[in-house]
Amino acid sequence: MYSINPLKVLKLLEEEYKLRYQPDDAPSEADKQLKDLIKDLIDIKIARSEIPVLEVEEDLQGDLQLDGLTFDDFEKTAGGANLLNGSAERYFFEDDRLNEPVTSDTELSSHEIFVPRLPDPRVPSSQAVNLDYKKRAVDFWCNATAKKRRSLSSVRNHFTKVRDERQLRDWKKQLAEGGSRFDKLKVIRLETAKQYFLAKQKRQVVKDLDLQRWAITANNDVDLPGFTASPYYGIVDRKITKFVTKKSLEAAPQVKQSAEECVALVRSRIAEHGLDCLWNTDQSGFEYEMRPGRTLEQKGVKHVEAITQSENSMTHYYTVMMTISPGTRKFHPIWFITLKEEKGVFGPIVSKTMFKGDNLYITASTSGKMTKKLYLERSENVLFPHMEDRCIILADSWKTFTDQDAVIELKPEELQYEMITIPPKVTGSIQPLDVLCFRMYKGCFKKISNFVVVNDIPVHVHHRDVILKLHSLLYQRFQSSRFENLIVRAWFKSGYTDERAQYVNPASFMFKKLNGRCIHNNCKNTVLLVCGWCKGRLCFHHFYDVHHFCTIYLP
Repeated sequence: MYSINPLKVLKLLEEEYKLRYQPDDAPSEADKQLKDLIKDLIDIKIARSEIPVLEVEEDLQGDLQLDGLTFDDFEKTAGGANLLNGSAERYFFEDDRLNEPVTSDTELSSHEIFVPRLPDPRVPSSQAVNLDYKKRAVDFWCNATAKKRRSLSSVRNHFTKVRDERQLRDWKKQLAEGGSRFDKLKVIRLETAKQYFLAKQKRQVVKDLDLQRWAITANNDVDLPGFTASPYYGIVDRKITKFVTKKSLEAAPQVKQSAEECVALVRSRIAEHGLDCLWNTDQSGFEYEMRPGRTLEQKGVKHVEAITQSENSMTHYYTVMMTISPGTRKFHPIWFITLKEEKGVFGPIVSKTMFKGDNLYITASTSGKMTKKLYLERSENVLFPHMEDRCIILADSWKTFTDQDAVIELKPEELQYEMITIPPKVTGSIQPLDVLCFRMYKGCFKKISNFVVVNDIPVHVHHRDVILKLHSLLYQRFQSSRFENLIVRAWFKSGYTDERAQYVNPASFMFKKLNGRCIHNNCKNTVLLVCGWCKGRLCFHHFYDVHHFCTIYLP
């Protein structure tokens, strides 16, 4: 054990400074403040050199990383902390109250509890002194049975972490007060964390003020003088993405079970009939002007505006229907689309002049949404003609999907047809199209639409023909062999298959490697994308106007 002699330290300091400084008649106020600071530091060093057990509070930040923890995890972590205390507590700063945080306009709060500590507060677990250890040591020392205190040497034989009688007297005082300051802080922290976890289990909205109230209430039981509360480190405000009722939380186990039963049913069909006959179909709404929801802006800007070609087009929708399979044919060859038309049908002139793609089947409704009549039309004219001996459709619980009597009347007699319905509230986790595919497709579509607006290309992205042509070209890109593993991965993530394939992200492939020029000679236009088939770089003109409907695959 090393020792410190403060007089020797002062002598060494004098040798360092005597050539540059001379003492005046009287020390200034600044000299006195610096003296106090140096004295506190020396006292701490002396205490640490003399005391084999450094009685300090463990770094609280490690205990308060609550993200992803249960209360049991938190309690175990906090229980193992070196919440040590004793005579060395007098060397801590007294101003350890927790102040009210300053919250930004966005209410992001990650305020750290102010924890007074020594320069190196961590102590080996072998030297940890908890409240129970102190109690046993003090009881042994006081020797209530014989009514005579035992000697220090006898106490140290049984409790090796005891330094001297002064330490034992300090421990006895702390026990009489219900524990040291840091023992009480630990109780407050655990009780506050318990209330936090209970609230989060109930999906309650918890704010900084709630944490403060819970901590202050916990302090009523332990009576820690001078204690005020502030938010815990590691907990921040987050935007609430969804409100749920207690009823839905109570039904969660049944919902999970229904999802597992659906997955098991589909797996049994795969085992019996293979992958080629299985298809997942679903519809999704698209705004007439699909634009990204975020943009780069200067830091600190509160209101961000962005230009649009038509405000009306940002709030009106049309519907597309996509169909994918885990088998050999990953995509259904036809993209089914329902546009919004005032009378629910295309006029004779529009029907003759509008864009028609070989991979599109175009319909209309007054709302732009799929109707039962359109769904039956799609089943008869789009789905069944491309099915072989057997067709198993996996679809969500939309009422029209579940009403299959009319569909069965339209199917060819030789076709074996079955509909498996995905239970409500689980499509986000077990429907392949929702798990991966639609998000990827919409992201790419937005990038193309935004390119048109940003570069002032004279094309109205919300017009009927532009929408149809873009869908025809983009859907053709997605059907490239390069992106087939995207579908394989979607079925795997949904739980129906066991093949964890590595896939090429269409957005990354088409929009990230844009260095170079358009593949067409003498074209100096800005490159829009890389073709998923031929890997050629294309400007908007040679992608859209020339209609680059590529079918040549280059690995």
